[in-house]
Amino acid sequence: MNKAYVLISSESGSEDSIITNLNRIDSIKEAHGTFGAYDILIKLHSDNLQKIEQDISKKIRKIPKIRSTLTLLVNETGGISKINEVEKEVLEKHMAQAFVIIHCRSSDEIAVLNKLKEIPEVVEADILIGSFEILCTIVAPTYNEISDVVSNKFRKIKNIKSTITLNVVENQGFRK
Repeated sequence: MNKAYVLISSESGSEDSIITNLNRIDSIKEAHGTFGAYDILIKLHSDNLQKIEQDISKKIRKIPKIRSTLTLLVNETGGISKINEVEKEVLEKHMAQAFVIIHCRSSDEIAVLNKLKEIPEVVEADILIGSFEILCTIVAPTYNEISDVVSNKFRKIKNIKSTITLNVVENQGFRK
């Protein structure tokens, strides 16, 4: 299964309309409004990488009020998932959630991934191809606690150069 994330910058106030349009694209399995450097994060899955590429270039980028996109392809050789789909839905409803994009030396990504496995709040992580090396999902009771996880746990991992945290906007998005 091929997987990719797309980070979207949009015109202010257009997130709900864009997410409604994204929900019509079959390969998009999740979309979340976010606070941070990007306004929306989407996750795509397909058996065919060309389908993902076509959906990004011919459908997603054509949606009105999208200013820019950044595509992060997932390297299928590694990653972690500590929860199943039912647990994921429960956590989304009752916990604060964030995506953290991690930049490290590409030769250190496995060591960083192994350290992330030890952090209870990290529920998923994927190794990426391109500008960043890892994208992970973290959950905690509050956004202050998410901030503490990033500040006190992630930043102590030796090989991480930088992180971008995207806090998920509650009730703005979908999962298929």
